Amino acid sequence: MTNNNRVTLQLEGTAEEQGHVTLSAFLSQLEAVKSALKQTERLITGEEESSVYYRIVDLRHSSPSTVVLEAVSFSTRPQREPKKKRTTRQGDYSQPTVRHFFHSLRQIREKRQAPAKADLQVLQAYRNLTASLEKDVCSIKLINTEESVDIDRNFQAAIDEIIGPDEFSEGTICGTLERINLHNNARFDIFPPIGAKQVGCDFKPSLKEAVIRAVDKYVCVAGKLRYKRLENFPYAINAESIEILPPEDELPTLFDIRGMAPELTGDRSAAEFLEEIRNGEDW
Repeated sequence: MTNNNRVTLQLEGTAEEQGHVTLSAFLSQLEAVKSALKQTERLITGEEESSVYYRIVDLRHSSPSTVVLEAVSFSTRPQREPKKKRTTRQGDYSQPTVRHFFHSLRQIREKRQAPAKADLQVLQAYRNLTASLEKDVCSIKLINTEESVDIDRNFQAAIDEIIGPDEFSEGTICGTLERINLHNNARFDIFPPIGAKQVGCDFKPSLKEAVIRAVDKYVCVAGKLRYKRLENFPYAINAESIEILPPEDELPTLFDIRGMAPELTGDRSAAEFLEEIRNGEDW
């Protein structure tokens, strides 16, 4: 396997830490790199399930602290008795993922342009590479055999410009409530049946008990929807209220509501009545 499959991460700690990198900052930065690489692979393959994993092949505590990751395809990994069968796509995407990752970072930083076909999920993963900057570390650099990229304030400003500011609209979003976080920023995610894959919901302490009751249930959340210009669907909402909807097996069927409004169609047949609705006629 060539070094083109490798990603070198260099971190320099703050002056307060005498140049050392704290454990939490180190782990957070590794997780951010891992997430950005995974989103890059998704951009290439169009698949949510990853076929590439990463192993640490070098680790040094010098100035700066350095960790070297090597991308490896599951298709070339020595097989052990699996706990569950993994679906492996044809082809090795390890090198294309690393190459596209660096190309995307350079395009963002130097040209202030979004990578081709990049969606908001990809761009936010790249934006998260800067989360520890200056707060926990004073410099971040990503290096490949062919190029290197400084993850600095210029990179952060470029990707913020690409993503753009939030656009707001009052509205409602419905879906299954999952992944609740009650610490620091109170947030949960809902997964709508259509539209956005998931929507982050920030909520006030007054909704805490209602949110806990709604975990794993189908809900409708009302509040201020947040959009980005890159997407047609909201990516988040500032929740003001939450309503738990009854399970599907408790909803009335067509048989249950039969005869509830016998005078609705007047002297028209059901077919005539439906045709008038389709044509937008008054009834």
